[in-house]
Amino acid sequence: MTDKQVHCPSCGAAHGIFNPGVVTVACEYCGNAIYWDEDKLKNAGKQSILPEGFSRLYRGGTGKITGKGGFVVLGRIRYSFGKGFWDEWFLEFDDGSTGWLTEDNHEFALETQAKGGKAPAFSTLFPGFKFNVRKIPFVVEEVGLAECLGMEGELPMVVQSGETYSFADASSPNGRYTLGIEYDDEPPTIFFGKWLMYSDIRMDDEGLDW
Repeated sequence: MTDKQVHCPSCGAAHGIFNPGVVTVACEYCGNAIYWDEDKLKNAGKQSILPEGFSRLYRGGTGKITGKGGFVVLGRIRYSFGKGFWDEWFLEFDDGSTGWLTEDNHEFALETQAKGGKAPAFSTLFPGFKFNVRKIPFVVEEVGLAECLGMEGELPMVVQSGETYSFADASSPNGRYTLGIEYDDEPPTIFFGKWLMYSDIRMDDEGLDW
């Protein structure tokens, strides 16, 4: 049984929402994005259709992450950074918590939004810039402008194709931790995470014959 059911204001299709943190859903019938504000449904317009690509992940897929447990893929956002793109998969875990699995050229990092911590001003950043978050040292690897190419499924925030924001990606010197900063609001949003090995992620249908 779902916690909420919404109907697309464009085509009328019903969508069941299981996770209470979800506020946006892409209608799989007409492609429009639906979001709600104070229980009022709003139409965010047509979204770009995302290709399946060559990822092991897909919307509705289930699996396990070493040390974290089972998960289901609720949604995905694809961003361009000019020279290429990356995907951000929104996951719900068996314990009800959520997180983001970032996939860039088949490299994965599991990230959650960091509470507290102060991000440096975007104007001061450059590759090699060093700073600390949660007393952990980080080194900036990339600074740029991200553009949303499209979304699918269920997401915990409002997102629209074509939206842009400045971003910075960093890693700890020991290569264990990742840090993503989105300069889309004030203060900026910080995502703290860890790199995952290929073997850390196991989809439940891997190895099955189709």
